[in-house]
Amino acid sequence: MNHFFIIEGCSDTGNYVIFEGKRGTQENLKIHTVNNRKKGLKECRQYIGNYLKFTCGYALNQVIPHQCVKPDRLESKNPWHRNCTVQDYIDGIDPAKKAGEVQK
Repeated sequence: MNHFFIIEGCSDTGNYVIFEGKRGTQENLKIHTVNNRKKGLKECRQYIGNYLKFTCGYALNQVIPHQCVKPDRLESKNPWHRNCTVQDYIDGIDPAKKAGEVQK
């Protein structure tokens, strides 16, 4: 799996930044921002899903991990979600509510 994503932001402000990461590279590339949106995290997930499907050519059943990072929160409280399919992203599913979620 070459891709992973980091969604950095806060529901209090509704401001989010999506970073794309690829294995073997040191830098994560900023690919999208969402500002002042109450459901900004869902919008971020949907953006990632469409990006993976239409730009990268991933199948809907492929699993791509992401991490949600809230500023000033302990790293241990910023979980990695490892069971999200491209379809889950498109649907805006909260991976913490998806059955079988494993966080590390």
